[in-house]
Amino acid sequence: MNALDTIVARTEQCSDTTQLKQLHDEVAFLLSSLSFSFYSIFDVYDALCMCHDALMKQALLLAEREVDRQGIGKKPSSFCWFVMGSSGRKEPTVWTDQDNGVIFSCLHSEKDDCYIYMREYARIGVLFLNEIGYPYCPGYVMATNERWLKEVGEWHEQIEKYVTNEHIDDIRYLSMLADMRPIYGEYALANQLKTTLYKKIAATVSLRSRMIDSVRIPFVPIGPFGRVYVERWGENSGMLDIKQGGYVQLNHVLKWVAVQKQFVHAYSTFERLTRWYDEHGCSQQQFERIEKALQTFLYFRLRCSLEESDLSIQHLSKEEKQRLKKAMIVAKKMQRHARKWV
Repeated sequence: MNALDTIVARTEQCSDTTQLKQLHDEVAFLLSSLSFSFYSIFDVYDALCMCHDALMKQALLLAEREVDRQGIGKKPSSFCWFVMGSSGRKEPTVWTDQDNGVIFSCLHSEKDDCYIYMREYARIGVLFLNEIGYPYCPGYVMATNERWLKEVGEWHEQIEKYVTNEHIDDIRYLSMLADMRPIYGEYALANQLKTTLYKKIAATVSLRSRMIDSVRIPFVPIGPFGRVYVERWGENSGMLDIKQGGYVQLNHVLKWVAVQKQFVHAYSTFERLTRWYDEHGCSQQQFERIEKALQTFLYFRLRCSLEESDLSIQHLSKEEKQRLKKAMIVAKKMQRHARKWV
């Protein structure tokens, strides 16, 4: 992992997005030549996450300097960029797309001018992130979308609406925000917002059934006799989407457990599992089975990312197939018993 640690240090010396993109390419090359296993996968993701964080921070610093140079609007007294999705959970693949937002604080009399500054900052920040290898989010979950760029008070108002309204997308937005992790700026702004979010969700009894319903989809593609359902037609025939094949279902259950138990600063799925076990939420046997399943999903997910394809079941060894099936069964059982834990 020493080579990846070196990249983290080198990002601070980059003065433009071209140099940062070269480092991002180097991360991909190093990982493709790295020998990693199921048992070392957590350490690999930790190192990879540190590289992504360093690259994104430097890109956002360069963007901030550019907006300051332009002299547009008024810079707020404090702001914070945060990431969501796999980056928020410290489980990014090599070429992860953008899932980000911004929260800022300012005087009420300066809010309009601060919005002018922050919208331009969001535009340039998202552009720079794209230029260094983080594609635009196809679902537009980015700071350039007004849904994900707000002043502190307006963020709290928005969360209140998500919690109390009955709109079909509210649970999806709450789920995204539950993974939020600050990466640049005044971290306390994002941490305070996340703490409020977790408290409001846990205190709203009517949300529980909707949270459980959200955990039950998508279906884990494995039958009662251990048959894995793969894509039957087209260029992906015989392939499995590992993200939808158990990983998403497992992390969704543990995410809502973390919210209910107020594990605000447990970011990764493994950190959430560990906190849950430490507080006697599951037995040692359950912990070990879920840990092994998570290692399996993360291992195959990173491998697929490097190969830029879904998982080919027929090319797996006998031991890999057995491990994958066991992991999928664990994820399926967690879905089934979600009501007991969430």
